[in-house]
Amino acid sequence: MTEVSKTGRKLVVVSGYYGFNNLGDEAILEELVSELKTLVALEDIVVLSQDPNATANLYGVKAINRWQISKIAGLMGQTKLFISGGGGLFQDTGSIKSVIYYGGLINIARMAGAKVMVYAQGLGPLKAQLSKILTRQTFRRVSAIAVRDPGSQKMLKDWHIDSTLTGDPVWLLTPGELPESIVRDLGRAKEHGKLLALSLRAGGGFDSEHIACLANTLIKTIKEPCTVMLLPLQKNQDTEPLAYFRECYQKLGGKTLEPDTSLLKLPSQWLALLGAADLLIGMRLHSLIMALSAEVPVIGIAYDPKVKAVMEEFNQPILPYQSKSAADCAPIWQTTIAQTLANLQSGKLAISKTLTSVKSGACQNQAIIAKMLAQ
Repeated sequence: MTEVSKTGRKLVVVSGYYGFNNLGDEAILEELVSELKTLVALEDIVVLSQDPNATANLYGVKAINRWQISKIAGLMGQTKLFISGGGGLFQDTGSIKSVIYYGGLINIARMAGAKVMVYAQGLGPLKAQLSKILTRQTFRRVSAIAVRDPGSQKMLKDWHIDSTLTGDPVWLLTPGELPESIVRDLGRAKEHGKLLALSLRAGGGFDSEHIACLANTLIKTIKEPCTVMLLPLQKNQDTEPLAYFRECYQKLGGKTLEPDTSLLKLPSQWLALLGAADLLIGMRLHSLIMALSAEVPVIGIAYDPKVKAVMEEFNQPILPYQSKSAADCAPIWQTTIAQTLANLQSGKLAISKTLTSVKSGACQNQAIIAKMLAQ
């Protein structure tokens, strides 16, 4: 455990998109807390959260409301290390607010004398010039920067800012224990053939016609018994497109499974759930990362460059759809899905080789934290 510094600083304060019920970000937090527990006392970890009570109860740490800026500023005088947590925090897809908020926290920490680490982040997209300026100025004041992808590292290099290419911390998450009722549901589904997991989200140009086309393509392509498991990783964005897929798929005679995911309290349990599938078709980045981490072959729906990057890194197929009508998509989708299902075992072997490398990279995140706490 790290000793209290001569200045009395001992807290590690963690910021990120936490407490919003986004599975990917919560998975990052679960792994980060696991790493921190080996380095500092649990009572010295403070997480800034949208739902501090839930965060404190889930991970056993202290948590405060992420919008109580005066309280956060007061903590910084006791903070040894401020961690700007993983994920895509510095982006302006919706607005510049995210860049201002997360950059502002880093600047508050620096002005209070705390060390700052950017932890396994993916930068961008940064469309507005002001977003780029603020991000560049903020990152120049950071003690250590770890990025999860080569594109983010290149952006920083172009700005003459040093960084370390590590990896997404979720690669290191350990599967949790599933509730017995879900284990039974999975067992019954797998008794009757393949279990295909599906992750969809609203937006990204993957519209209702594409969803209907996907349902129709699966019915035409999969000749053996198969159950499609619907996985809403972020309910407010995922429930509607998955419900529409269910409607289309069941009308065509397909069978679906919807596990009671309200029973899953930790992201590590979702990892175990995804690991039960034979194949995942996914939009959400962390559905793909979790499946690949469990050595489950995947087919990506690349609504975002970060999804495409992971698919290319693992040499996994993508369903092309952007700038294409549903009718144009159907033939290539059918071929892609058929080939992937026919080569599941070789797909697992290919994943295993790359997985060793990405896990090694992700391990560097904790090493950087340890080094900073030891200084």
